[in-house]
Amino acid sequence: MRKILTVLILTASLTAFGQEFKFDYHKDYEKILSQTNDTSNTLNYDKLLQRFQNNDTTLTDFEVLALLIGFTDNEHFKPYDYLTTGREIYSLNGNGQYEKALSMCDSFLVKVPVSQQALIEKSYSHHKLGQADSAQYYMLQFSRIMDAMAQSGDGFTPETAFFSLGPSDGQNFIRKYLSSSIGTMGTGRDKHGNFVDILEVTWKDEESGEQQNRSLYFQIEHASKTMFEDLNIEDLDKKDKKKKKKRN
Repeated sequence: MRKILTVLILTASLTAFGQEFKFDYHKDYEKILSQTNDTSNTLNYDKLLQRFQNNDTTLTDFEVLALLIGFTDNEHFKPYDYLTTGREIYSLNGNGQYEKALSMCDSFLVKVPVSQQALIEKSYSHHKLGQADSAQYYMLQFSRIMDAMAQSGDGFTPETAFFSLGPSDGQNFIRKYLSSSIGTMGTGRDKHGNFVDILEVTWKDEESGEQQNRSLYFQIEHASKTMFEDLNIEDLDKKDKKKKKKRN
């Protein structure tokens, strides 16, 4: 699946790459979120999380996507707040402090069990410590999230953007899932006003040797809302007035 996806994207194909299910963020996000909050539903968040953490092989890509959507309603879903934590874990592994990295991953995954960064870094820590089984265990969970993202859209337009939990997920998708480089980075909105990240994927054409590029879109409307959830209208008005005073 990954090889097929990579080839289609890196050759700038305009054809969908064989999605196993259809997902429309504007139409389906709220519906699926409601199901994940229903304890009697098979898509209930707690049920899906247990299966995910047990590496249940019967878990489908759609169910993993539902799990990610369900987490956006979790009290610990603050993707912009824990960017620093992800960088710290990455730095610990980079400096060879694998035990410390593992400890930090464990603490973080208790609150954010579907963190791409923590899962891949935990897998890496175990790998460097010679713990192959554990490394594979967490690599599988990381891959399941990436596979679900790949099935959530084609990424070629804002309306068919890949579903992403936060701003770092799209970067991981390109660098670690597609094994490609990132060019320019920006933001935009789809036709419904939903916030999207725009990342340019770059690669070298095997025949000509020339660099190619293509913009990919990642849906993070749900993440963008967390930046303002603690601010009410009065707070925003006060900030706006302060800015006007400074300008005057």
